[in-house]
Amino acid sequence: MEAIPTRERVLEAAAKVFLEHGFTAASMDQVRQEAGVSNGSLYHHFPTKARLADALYAYTLRDFHASLLAAIGPRVSAEAGVKGLIRAYLQWVLQHPDRARLLHKLRRTGDLTDTASERNQANEAAFGTVGEWVRQKTEAGELRALPFPVWLALVFSPALSLTQQWVRKPEPSVAPKVRAALEHAAWMSVAA
Repeated sequence: MEAIPTRERVLEAAAKVFLEHGFTAASMDQVRQEAGVSNGSLYHHFPTKARLADALYAYTLRDFHASLLAAIGPRVSAEAGVKGLIRAYLQWVLQHPDRARLLHKLRRTGDLTDTASERNQANEAAFGTVGEWVRQKTEAGELRALPFPVWLALVFSPALSLTQQWVRKPEPSVAPKVRAALEHAAWMSVAA
C-alpha cells in the first residue's frame, strides 16, 4: 500500500480542521496533529495558514473541476454539455458536501490571500478548457455568442446560489425536478 504524500495528508487534515473549527479558530498545530506530521514538514509545505488555505482551496477546486470537465468534449453537443455541466456540478456537491461547504466558506470569508496563485492556476486551466469548448460550440451555431464571464454566470449562478442551502442539511439532496429545472434553465439561457 502506497503512503499518502505529506502535502496531501496536510491538505486533508486542514479540510477536516477548518470545517470543524472554522478557519479563524483553527490553528496550524491542530492541522499538524491531525495530519500526523512534524512542524518542519508542515511549515516546509505551508509557511502560513493563509497559504495553507489557498492550497486547500486549489486542491479542492481541481477535484471539482475534474468532475465538471468530464461532461464536455468535442463530440458532446452543446445541449448535452451544458446540462452535463450542471448535472456534474450537482453530483459533486451532493457527493462532497463538506468540500462544497469548504469552498464556499473560504471564498466568502476572505480567508484566501490576494496572491492565491495555485487557485488562479486551477481556475485558468479549467476556464481555458470550458472557454474553448464554448467557443467551438458558438462557432458551430449551437450556443449564443456571449462574453465568457456572462456565459459562466448564466449557466452556474442558480446552482451556485443554492449550494449553501443544500450543504447545510445533514444529508444533502436535490429533488429530480429541481435538477431537471436547473439543467433546462442553464441550457435555455445560452442556447443559440
